[in-house]
Amino acid sequence: MPVFDLYSKRQQRLRGEVSDVYVYDTFTSELRVQLGYMIKDLIGDESHYYGMPQPKRAYNDIVKILRKEYGRQTLCVGAASIYTGNEYLDLHNFLLRELNVEKCLDAVELCYAVGDTMGRSPSYMHRSDANDHVDDCIKELNIRFREAGRGYELIDGKIIRVDSQLLHSDVVKPAIGFLNSAGFEGARDEFLGAYEHYRHGNHEEALVDALKAFESTMKVILTANKKVYGPGDTASKLIVACKDAGLMPAYNEAQLSALVNVLTSGIPTIRNKNGGHGQGEAVRTVEPEIVAYGLHLTASAVVMLAGLESKRR
Repeated sequence: MPVFDLYSKRQQRLRGEVSDVYVYDTFTSELRVQLGYMIKDLIGDESHYYGMPQPKRAYNDIVKILRKEYGRQTLCVGAASIYTGNEYLDLHNFLLRELNVEKCLDAVELCYAVGDTMGRSPSYMHRSDANDHVDDCIKELNIRFREAGRGYELIDGKIIRVDSQLLHSDVVKPAIGFLNSAGFEGARDEFLGAYEHYRHGNHEEALVDALKAFESTMKVILTANKKVYGPGDTASKLIVACKDAGLMPAYNEAQLSALVNVLTSGIPTIRNKNGGHGQGEAVRTVEPEIVAYGLHLTASAVVMLAGLESKRR
C-alpha cells in the first residue's frame, strides 16, 4: 500500500516537529495500529483468515512459533479462553498490547518472513502481482518505522537497529549488499548477527561478530585472488596479507599505513579492549556508542574492500 504524504505531515515538517533522533524502547499506539494494517495487507485480513486456507495456515504457523518460544498458551497473557482457537485475533491484539518492543519486533519479523516466503506465490490469495506486492509491503514497513521515529529497518528478512539514516543508507546497506554475493554467506551471517546482538543489547557479542565478519570478508577476498594466509590469522595479519598481495591501494606508504592503522586500531582494538577478555573483579559495561562505532567502522571497511574487489572482477 502507498504511504500518503498528508497535509498534516507536511505541516509538521515545516514546523520542525519531525525529530531525526530515533527511539527504540517504545512504540506509539499509532504505529501499533499501522503494523496491524500492514500485516493484514501482507498476509491477509480477517475475511481471508476465515475464508482461505493459506492465510489461516500462515497465521497459525506464526502464532504457534511465538507461543512456543515464549512458553505461553496465548500471546495475549490472561486471555487464553478468548484467543486459544483464534490465532488471527491473538496476533493482532498482541501487537496492540505487548509492552516489550523486542517481542513486538519478533512478531513483525516473523510475519514478514512468512509473508515473504508464501506471499510471493501467485497462488497465495490469487495475486497477479505477488512479488511487487510483497516488495511494496516491505518498503512501507520501513517508511512507517522512519515516520514514527523508530530506529529499525527490515533488510534481508532481519530487523536491524538504525542509529543514523545517513550511515545506514551509505554504509550499512551497501555492505550487506556486497556480502549477499556468492561465497560471502558466512561473513554475511556474522555481520547480520552483530546487528542482531546490538539490537538486543548484547554489546560484547556484537563486537565479536563484527570482527568475525571483517576477518571472514578478507579471507574470502584473499582466497578469491589465490593469495596465501594462515587459517588462524587475526584481523591485523589479514590486513597485512591484503596489503602485501596488492589488494588494497598503495598510492604511497603514508596513505597505506594510515589505512592499515584505521582498520587495526578500529575494529580489532575495540574488540580486544571491550569484548574479548575476562571481566575481572568489576563488571564491565560496553557502551552502545562504542558498539555503534565498531559496527559502522566494520561496514565501512567491508564497503571499501567490496569496491576494490568489484573492480578486479
